[in-house]
Amino acid sequence: MWSYLGAVVTMALGIFGAIAPRRAAQFVSIEPIGGLGLSEVRATYGGLFIALGAVCLVVNTPPVYLTAAAAWLGAAVMRLPSLVVDRGSFPRAIGGAVLELTIGLLLATGAV
Repeated sequence: MWSYLGAVVTMALGIFGAIAPRRAAQFVSIEPIGGLGLSEVRATYGGLFIALGAVCLVVNTPPVYLTAAAAWLGAAVMRLPSLVVDRGSFPRAIGGAVLELTIGLLLATGAV
């Protein structure tokens, strides 16, 4: 059940990125430049997340949940050194890592 929640949250974030790319970009502190930039936000923060969550729900097998969990957990892990290397914004970067870690762990429950 928890893995389904992770998949649904992934899809919800994707829907947000797909229908409101400017707001999604602002939320993650990036600035899309022109139509190509907006297209990139829609594709990455929209389509990729929608597909990742949907495949989990449709295929519903441990390897699929493991793959999705690895993607989210990899993002969380990489965000931490970015705090030092990129001088990332401490409170927001930690919040992002906590969100990614949470979604990754939720998805990981479907991998067992």
